Amino acid sequence: MQALLDERDYQTITNEVLKRIKQQYSLVPKSHNQIEDWVGIQEFTNCLPVKKDKEWVRMFILSLPTFKNWVINLNAGSGHPTKINKTKGLAWVNDHQNEVDWNQSLPR
Repeated sequence: MQALLDERDYQTITNEVLKRIKQQYSLVPKSHNQIEDWVGIQEFTNCLPVKKDKEWVRMFILSLPTFKNWVINLNAGSGHPTKINKTKGLAWVNDHQNEVDWNQSLPR
C-alpha cells in the first residue's frame, strides 16, 4: 500500500512528532547566539535605568571587574573611543541595579 503525502501532511507529521517528544522529555530550546551590540559610552549611558553622566558611568560602572571583558579602551585616552558591549553590560546592570550606589558622587 502506498500513501501519497503532500507538504501539509509532512508538516502535520513533523508537528505531531515534535509535540510527542516535548511531552516525553523536558527539552529546553537552544538559545540562539545573540548578536552583541557594541556602543559608545554616551549611548550606553543613555540606556541606563538611572540618568548619569558618562564620567560617572566610566568611574563607577565600567571600571568594575565584571565589565573587564565588556569594555574596550576604557582608559586609553583621547583618540581611542570607549566601546561597551551593550548586550551584556545592560543585562548586568538590570540584574544588579539594587547593588549599585546610584547616589555616589564623583570626586572633585
